Amino acid sequence: MQAVKTSRDTYKSIKVGIVANEFFGREVGGFGGFGWAARQVALLFNEHPELGFEAVFLNRTLPRAAGGGRVHNTPLITRGRGRLSDIPFVRAVSPDLLLMIDYRPGFRFFAGALPRTPIVVWVRDPRTPEDVRKIDTLRIPGAEGERPQGIDEIDCKSLGRIVRASRLLARRVLFAAQSTHLAGKVPGAYGVKAPEVYTLPNPLDLEPTGGSKSERPRVIFLGRHDPIKRPWLFAELAGRFPEVEFLLLGHNHFEGEGAWRPERLPPNVRLPGHLDGAEKSRLLSSAWMLVNTSIHESMGMSILEALSCETPVVSCQNPDEVVSRFGIYVGRWDGDGRASLPHFAEAVGRLLSDGEARARLGSEGRAWVNRTHNPERFLEAFRSLCVRAGVWKG
Repeated sequence: MQAVKTSRDTYKSIKVGIVANEFFGREVGGFGGFGWAARQVALLFNEHPELGFEAVFLNRTLPRAAGGGRVHNTPLITRGRGRLSDIPFVRAVSPDLLLMIDYRPGFRFFAGALPRTPIVVWVRDPRTPEDVRKIDTLRIPGAEGERPQGIDEIDCKSLGRIVRASRLLARRVLFAAQSTHLAGKVPGAYGVKAPEVYTLPNPLDLEPTGGSKSERPRVIFLGRHDPIKRPWLFAELAGRFPEVEFLLLGHNHFEGEGAWRPERLPPNVRLPGHLDGAEKSRLLSSAWMLVNTSIHESMGMSILEALSCETPVVSCQNPDEVVSRFGIYVGRWDGDGRASLPHFAEAVGRLLSDGEARARLGSEGRAWVNRTHNPERFLEAFRSLCVRAGVWKG
């Protein structure tokens, strides 16, 4: 974690209830971007107590025994015997602010149990009706008769009802997005028109190893092996470049019908599994490029982490035009995505043959990530939100 220059004496200590559906661990909801964000904020607060923030995790989908009641050195408050019996328990935690990692219907419990506590909704992956229709075209090759797991629509319109009720209670509800293009999706995804959507960047602190790129060409995939990520495209792409090493990082979140199974992979594909910390940084830093094959992304953390390690990106998603600036955008391809393979192959081949372009894109991408997504910028924006929420006078 990068050092943060501040003084605790300048600010009032604030307890932040981080409301999330996962916390970046297999036994506490999985390893998705929402869990990554919850973990990063808690680690930042825990490792820098001089900041004056205290974190507590709040959740309604995990059993109370999950994580032993603590995750990432942070208390985890989950469901108990029933909603009514849990309300006094949650109120005893007494958070000054609720930071919702995006929004899920289960978050209504905390909004209702703490009717006067201000809320910041960190908009991370709002899915509009158009997004839902696009994702609904997804099919797994060879299993077209099965509905892929993890693509069903989640109705988040109840957030609009929370906002309207909060106005009657004089409770402040603020919206902040990790990426500028997400602001326009708020009405369609949540059923409410936010007067303003503020910026809350990611507290990204992944440091490159400083080592050189791998001697053998190396292409990397980073993410869950869920159908929505379409990992089969990465595997099929590897078959077109037998002299290149393809690393498929991550693991399956789902099993059984409607899940993707890594079978009959080309011999140049390796599956290191889920990696974190220094080992993930080492492989990202050594890769010649990252390939993102998802049918849908908001601002994929894998993209930001790759760029932070000076690794350019090839993707069929282009949030805030980041990919077209620091890599190659191959266009949008719905369904199983296999029609995109010639375009992916052309882009990968171009970067493999142009070391100067790879180095330039990687260097420029890292400079942008360092300026845009870092703990200092997160803290600056978060403090401003706390002032606007009325929990801190600044």
